[in-house]
Amino acid sequence: MSFLKKLRKKSIDIAVIAVGDAACIIGAKFIQNLKENKINVKSLAVNTKNNFGSKISDPYNDKFWFAEQYSSTNRNLEFARKLLEERKEVLTDKLRNVVFYRLDDKKRKEKLALHLIIASGGGTGSAGSMIISKIIKDITGESPTIIFIVPEKHEPSIVQYNTATALFYLGFDSLGPNCPTILFDNEKLISVDETLDIKKALDYCNNYLADTLSTTILAALQESSHEEFNAGLNDFFKSFSSEAKGIGVIISVDKTFESLEKAQNIRFSDIFFKELELTSSLTADITKARLGFLSIIAPHSYQTTFETKKIVKRFEKGSIKVSLTALEEPILLIRGVITGLHPDFIERFWDIFERARDSRKEILILEEQIRNMKLVFSN
Repeated sequence: MSFLKKLRKKSIDIAVIAVGDAACIIGAKFIQNLKENKINVKSLAVNTKNNFGSKISDPYNDKFWFAEQYSSTNRNLEFARKLLEERKEVLTDKLRNVVFYRLDDKKRKEKLALHLIIASGGGTGSAGSMIISKIIKDITGESPTIIFIVPEKHEPSIVQYNTATALFYLGFDSLGPNCPTILFDNEKLISVDETLDIKKALDYCNNYLADTLSTTILAALQESSHEEFNAGLNDFFKSFSSEAKGIGVIISVDKTFESLEKAQNIRFSDIFFKELELTSSLTADITKARLGFLSIIAPHSYQTTFETKKIVKRFEKGSIKVSLTALEEPILLIRGVITGLHPDFIERFWDIFERARDSRKEILILEEQIRNMKLVFSN
């Protein structure tokens, strides 16, 4: 979206740490998008080994292949955690080179820098996000933001278990780093086109996530042209940083209309809430969020201001800041992040934990069966 580049008036530093196979692929596209738009990025890819070959170009500043003797951790969280702990000192050194400030930096509070960890429910992604988030908090004094790809419902139960274990530790465990955690849910995205095979559907999801993340940041960097709705970069940063503890979701709405006149008279508040239902299983009670930032780019008219007020009114219980920019094109673009959601409001979140619990029961039953077999053979 070239017009985003033209509107940009601000800047921000972003560190991207991608952990695991899927995250490294998504992260590569995300980093490329940011660099093409002159965003200052530092980056690190973390995986057992380089599993990508020619699948991705290599925009990463550094890589950490922590167990090249293994092709993967085979979704085994504890095994991945053990391997990472064995090389924690090397990992910590690499992370010190990726972050934009340290705990003893007197000006760190003045720096607008996002430290993002991208991960999913594999063994490496789950264990890696847990370990890396804690290291970054120790280095910087601030919890990094987690971008976690939620597994589709029918993925193996062990992936649900890994996801639940990681999400609980990252956001809610008293011993964890208490990170703001942005969830991308593959449940609806993966069924966007039923004619696609699973590989193409996953490729679509990966590209969608990377593009949505990058355009959200680019939209936040544009300058508002409205006196009332003039949220700034600090508002975006607040909604994306440690003040936004809890669960968050990225907002993404794109519409092109037949003419400027039609675009100026559209009820886009209805489009906004309908689009959320189409693209995520996590947004049922999103209006109960505590924090949020929305960038709305639309043709200028009285209707535009009125529709923006309708959206804000639905978020009465939270502090949702809006930047509104007039554009003389038949385009509606809404990007943002809604955070600070309590998990009780998100049915899909608890669905993951229930599936994880069921998978743990299966593991315990299997372990008991193995123990009983050993007893039989030993006798």
